[in-house]
Amino acid sequence: MTRQSEENFKIKKFTEENIERITGNYSTPIGKGGFGEVYRGIHDEYDLVAVKRYIHGDLREEFMEEVSIHSKINHKNVVKLIGYCIGESLLTLVTEYISKGSLDEILHNTDISIPLDVRLGIAIGCAEALSYMHSMHLSSDSLVCHGDIKPANILLDENLTAKVSDFGLSRLLSGGITRYTSHIRGSIDYMDPIYLRDGCLTPRSDVYSFGAVLLELIARKRVKEGNISLIGTFCKAFAKRKGLKKLFDIEVANVSNENILEELARLATDCLRLDIDKRPKMNDVVGRLRMIWKDLRGTHDTDWHQKSFGIFKRNVGNREVRTTFYNVRILTKGEVNLVTQKCRTTHIDLVGHQRFIKEHSRTIQ
Repeated sequence: MTRQSEENFKIKKFTEENIERITGNYSTPIGKGGFGEVYRGIHDEYDLVAVKRYIHGDLREEFMEEVSIHSKINHKNVVKLIGYCIGESLLTLVTEYISKGSLDEILHNTDISIPLDVRLGIAIGCAEALSYMHSMHLSSDSLVCHGDIKPANILLDENLTAKVSDFGLSRLLSGGITRYTSHIRGSIDYMDPIYLRDGCLTPRSDVYSFGAVLLELIARKRVKEGNISLIGTFCKAFAKRKGLKKLFDIEVANVSNENILEELARLATDCLRLDIDKRPKMNDVVGRLRMIWKDLRGTHDTDWHQKSFGIFKRNVGNREVRTTFYNVRILTKGEVNLVTQKCRTTHIDLVGHQRFIKEHSRTIQ
């Protein structure tokens, strides 16, 4: 990263001593993965921060690409990068601290009640972040593809606003089209089958992964549990035109939400098409989600500008019952008019989809 880019985006370069002081000598771990661990820390200017420490110190080139890409993304639905540190045997990122953790944790490891409007707000936030990334042209007419969209990489703040995180697999797409690789990385359950087969990463790869996340939001089930594929189950329901209603999370599956849930499922399965050229672009996904929100507002008499939704958290283990609120924003007239008609999907080839995944799945590092 150049000194000019550091100054333009106010990205700080920390020393190892800085990081030890910020984290209290790594005293409060808050997460871990194949990359290493994440710690909570305190920084003078930003109060609480998250410090991501990598265990592979030999990945400096990949690390600096992540820093370079993340530092250029300034969006309300993307976790803010504060700084980084390159030590002799240490690679760390410092980002803003997102209080509620990941969407994966909240959906699958808690009994938090999440109304449909809140779930839709989370989906819109994530989609808007991806649309922004897919349209921001950086050096050499390149744009950003996240490459690893999944609930674990969508964090939620105190208002349950979505914040896309983890740009370790993000790539600049030369000319804004594709990037080929022989070293495929990512989460296979959410991975675009075309990328898995050909090593071809495009913005439509993010669209596929987003479709899987959207299914999890409306079903509150993981895309893969044992031998059961949520994607395959939804595709089968659409192909046979029956059995769709019982797939929705019972908490939101009521009569007043029926059409909204079907539209969300339709959009998700559009995103999950095997024919990559028939998947919608991310900005079209945003437009359709906003139209669905408009329909939901008409159904439930809600308002982007004034309505706050109480999310009641029942006692989980020894944690206390608490209430949080989600604030949604107002749509402009221009935004509402972005999409003039709803898109409809055609028949989904369930058998082909399942055969494709089976034939091309392999161990992902």
